[in-house]
This record gives sequence, structure tokens and C-alpha cells, in this order.
Amino acid sequence: MSEGPVLVTGAGGFVCSEIALALHRAGRQVLAADRHFDSATAARLGTIRRIEGPLDETLPALVALAPSAVIHGAAITAAPERLGLSRAVHIRRNTELLTRSLEMARSSGARAFLFLSSMGVFEPQDAPAPGGRFTEATTPTALCAYAAAKRAGELLTEAAAEDGFATSSLRLGNVFGPHEAVRESRQTLCLVQRMLAEARSSGVITVDTPEACREWSWLPDLADGIAAHIGTIAANGARVLHAGTPPVQSDLALARAIAERLRGTLIRLAPPPHRPVRPPMGSDHGSVFTAIHWTGMEAALDRLVPVEAAL
Repeated sequence: MSEGPVLVTGAGGFVCSEIALALHRAGRQVLAADRHFDSATAARLGTIRRIEGPLDETLPALVALAPSAVIHGAAITAAPERLGLSRAVHIRRNTELLTRSLEMARSSGARAFLFLSSMGVFEPQDAPAPGGRFTEATTPTALCAYAAAKRAGELLTEAAAEDGFATSSLRLGNVFGPHEAVRESRQTLCLVQRMLAEARSSGVITVDTPEACREWSWLPDLADGIAAHIGTIAANGARVLHAGTPPVQSDLALARAIAERLRGTLIRLAPPPHRPVRPPMGSDHGSVFTAIHWTGMEAALDRLVPVEAAL
């Protein structure tokens, strides 16, 4: 693949801003596009070129910049009711973001396109779950607006592939890391950050699903993997890929690890019955993600939060 610029859409957000930085660290020229970049994200991106504005207004500029590859992460993840949207409008907006990005990539001469999908396409009861994990062999059945748009996006991305234009979808699971913040299109923080916020504000962590086990991808590790993966899409040939097999932590163990660092924090267990949670993500496909040495929760928490003495 040509070593021209890599365009990252949604680069004003938590995950895709880190992907842009990982590409930059890897020596790639990066174009970071989003509707808006807050001051903190703009400062972190530094010298990376930013293209700011609604996608339909910036398309001509993006085509003219001739990216050699596109990583499409722009999405509305907030539930439609929280945004005052119907499910149909929510699905249309997400699929339009994707189809316009696919068209732009093809028009600009890009040779690779990566659609960032989600493990949100699954319901907890989906099957099979080899080794207790949901892999690429598991059949997704989720039908909420966000999941429907992601499932449709995977199909659209596959259908857009042709000679000289390799496409793939990458499902991301639970991601945590520094610089996570709420924005209009993403109104819920990950469970790690929610537990940290509750502990700091009230001195208590409420664990709603203590037995649940979730994979946790440390964002800097994940971003480095995606930066490496974008150059292997054509050779890998996977239609849909999971972002590796990250380490697993139960919700109760996570709460205990946080409480050890925020001393004096109490843990409150929600009474049963507890809602079902999907099994952890895994991958049965060889890729750059299988070679990642994932940062574990203990080491990651040491970076996220210092041990705070009780008052």
C-alpha cells in the first residue's frame, strides 16, 4: 500500500484521537477529521493536520488531500432517545457517515478502508462462544439502533471492496484509557471511568453485575495495533475481525482494584438478579492484534490514577 496520508474520521473523540496519535508515532502522515475538536484534544494532536466541520461539508477537501487509507470511526454512539432522535434517523445518520466516507475514499484513490465496528452487535445469549468468548464465529443478533447501524456498516463495507480497494471491519470491545470524556455523540463513559467517578464523588462503588467478566483493551495498545493493521488489510483478507483477545476482569475485581487506589472507598453489591452481560471478546483469526502484549488492569490503573490517601 502507498505510504500516503491516512485519514481518521471521528478523530476528535476518545478512541480515534489516540489512533491518529499512534499513526503519527509510527511515522505516518495523518489527517484527522471530525465535526469538532475541543481544545484539549487539539492540543494533544499537536502538529497533526485537522479538518474540522460536518463530513458533508468537508468531503471536497478530504478528496483533494488524497488519503491512501481511511479509518472510519465517526459515529453516533449515544442512544437515539437521549438525542431526541427516532431510531430510523439515528440509523440513517450513522450509515450515511459510513457510505459518504466510503465514497470519498474511493474517489480520492485510497487503497484501504477500515470501518470501526463494535462488539455492541451482540446480545449476551448469542452463540457459539468458543472458550467462553465471542469470536468472529459468533453470530450477532442485536437490534438496537446503534447495533443495527454497525451490522449494516459491516455489510456495506464488505460490499464496497473491489480490485485496488481493500476493505475490512474491526469490532472493538471494552476500551479504557486516558483522556476519556463525554461528548454529544458519546454520552456514556466506560465502566472503569464510571467507577472512578463514583468512588471520588461518594466514596462508594456500586457493582451492578459483580459476576460479569469483560475484556478490557488499554487504548494506547489498541491504537498501536490499529496503526499497524491498516497496512495489512489487503493481505489479511478478513471481512470482519475482532480486535484481539484482551485480558479479562470481573466487575467485582475491577471495583476492588479501584478501591485499593482510592483508599476508604466502599464497595456495594447490587442485589440479584443481575442482568446478563455478553461474554468477553476474543479472536480466532491471525492478525497484528494477536501479537499485542496488552497492558493489564493493575498496570493501567496505576497510570490512570495514583494511590490516594484516605482523608
